[in-house]
Amino acid sequence: MTGQIPFRDTFWNVPAWAQIALYAGALVAVAVFVYGMGQRVRLWRAGRPEHRFDRIRERVKLVLVHALGQARTLSQAYPGVMHAIMFWGFLALFMGTVLATVDWDITLPLFDVKLLQGPFYLFYEMVLDLFGLFFVIGLGLAVWRRFVARPDRLDPTARFAGVLALLLVINVTGFIMEACRLAVVEPAWAPWSPVGWALGRTMLTAGMSEGALRALHLGTWLFHAAISLAFVAAIPYSYFVHLLTTPLNIFFSKLGPRGEIPKIENIEEAESFGISKLEEFSWKRRLDFDACVECGRCQAVCPAYMAGTPLSPKQIIVKLKRHLHGELPGPIHGQLIKAEELWACTTCMACVQECPAFIDIVDTIIDLRRYLALSEGALPSTAPQSLQNIQRAGNPWGLPAGERLAWAHGLDVPLMEPGKEVEYLYWVGCSASYDKRNQSIGRSVVRILKAAGVSFGVMAEERCHGEVARRLGEEYLYQTVQQENVEALGRYRFRKVITHCPHCFNTIKNEFPQFGGTYEVVHHSVLINELLAAGRIKPKKAIDATLAFHDSCYLGRYNGIMEAPRAVARALPGLRVVEMPRNRERGLCCGGGGGHMWMEVKSRKRVNIIRVEEALETEATMVGTACPFCLAMIDLGRKVKGAEERLQVKDVSELVAESLE
Repeated sequence: MTGQIPFRDTFWNVPAWAQIALYAGALVAVAVFVYGMGQRVRLWRAGRPEHRFDRIRERVKLVLVHALGQARTLSQAYPGVMHAIMFWGFLALFMGTVLATVDWDITLPLFDVKLLQGPFYLFYEMVLDLFGLFFVIGLGLAVWRRFVARPDRLDPTARFAGVLALLLVINVTGFIMEACRLAVVEPAWAPWSPVGWALGRTMLTAGMSEGALRALHLGTWLFHAAISLAFVAAIPYSYFVHLLTTPLNIFFSKLGPRGEIPKIENIEEAESFGISKLEEFSWKRRLDFDACVECGRCQAVCPAYMAGTPLSPKQIIVKLKRHLHGELPGPIHGQLIKAEELWACTTCMACVQECPAFIDIVDTIIDLRRYLALSEGALPSTAPQSLQNIQRAGNPWGLPAGERLAWAHGLDVPLMEPGKEVEYLYWVGCSASYDKRNQSIGRSVVRILKAAGVSFGVMAEERCHGEVARRLGEEYLYQTVQQENVEALGRYRFRKVITHCPHCFNTIKNEFPQFGGTYEVVHHSVLINELLAAGRIKPKKAIDATLAFHDSCYLGRYNGIMEAPRAVARALPGLRVVEMPRNRERGLCCGGGGGHMWMEVKSRKRVNIIRVEEALETEATMVGTACPFCLAMIDLGRKVKGAEERLQVKDVSELVAESLE
């Protein structure tokens, strides 16, 4: 330590017996760790098979960006920075320990090569000291947030206090050992370890003798070694397991369309439907539960939770995790998870968007709903009537199929004909076909397409695609109507399908392929934006209004279409576009998804009311939408709030059609 070349003196002041005890303890700790992880892996593998070993490059990239890079975690300022500096600090200290082990136990005895010496060692010391300091700062931020600020989504329990305390003790004892060593040896390069050097100088200033420093070093070294090995051994049995399960879950995350719900294969021959017991979960879904870090981000953005319903997506996953490990025995349905929790979900995907562990929360809820709907016949409220209407009349209202094209009266809308090809098949959907308010959307789209000279047609035999049935868990009805729709579409020749409803867009684009119907699907906002950019339509009439745009969950979060409807609105003369407090991929649900358009869910305050209040805060005079569900829900919300005079609600197509006149 006193030579001219800086180097790491691995076992300074540590007697041989302590070194032997360290290696023996390490073997025990690693053995306990391997056994514990083996138990967890066996628990995951007991689930049903699920293929998640495709597209390896994409999966590795996800891990690099979101596990190592902490991209999704950093999307929230305070908790993001807090966790990121803790994680990067821990990772740097871990890699430093690995490098020190390689240096002392592999390269030096086997190849007579000392890695940790010279300039590289000085850099190594500086990096570890700084990252160790960041780690302590991060721990302090975590303690403040969980036990002082106490946001609703976090649990200020003794379990988490113990976790933070252990990490703090491990890190602080490391600094104390370094400080004692540097205070005794006083090498010229000591300032390269700024934290240890400053602490060592403080010890010397306090009058500590060499003997006292050596005794403190050895005692701290023994304690540090013991708790560090205990930490390694405890990882598979404690909260620390998320250090492994979260990156694993990110690697095996869903790479297909977010809006695609897995199909129940051979449904006519299936013996069970959905999920009713642990054995029916796939291995990936079990890994989902184990990967949960209980951060509560999902709960904080859940519209059902905001509205005061029984649903907390965090509690759904936490309860299933504890059930997986035998801590919460008993049946899943009725005891572990109440039906009201499941039916409260709007399937908006806000929870999935925020989850740093990439847990498929909505898919799990729908699997649980499938059991209630198909095995128990326990659909809530007025939902059964709406599904019966879809089956009988082809629309949720139960109105006559012969009236489906009444919305187009006087527009001379072309009908699809076998053998005649058009550029676009316009899928109108039930809402614009039957709902008096939303019929204006269909009529506006037709006016725009005709003004632009677009070749299109509508299908006379169009019927509800039953997307709401699938989200409510009624997969059998969904598959039945889908096969009919795909068969009907197969009679005609067209290049693309255009929809104005994001629910239609999502199911035709992402789920019709499960039934042999693969089409290029375009949302009306995207096509209108393209027509504007190409100069095929030219808005002339000024619209004197301030518009706050509301993002549809099924268009934005599900399918990434957020800019097109805004660009359409900005292209209209006189119209001023502002943003809601929650917007784009973090937009707040209107409250109509997941079957909620067709059933009543008890809540303290309805989601659409919350959203209307946010719109009013912007002082906008109009809410712009690109979804008939959103339009209907916000329209109802403004009426309940008595804001009909202050706030209009219009689809972007209606605004364009109005400006073309």
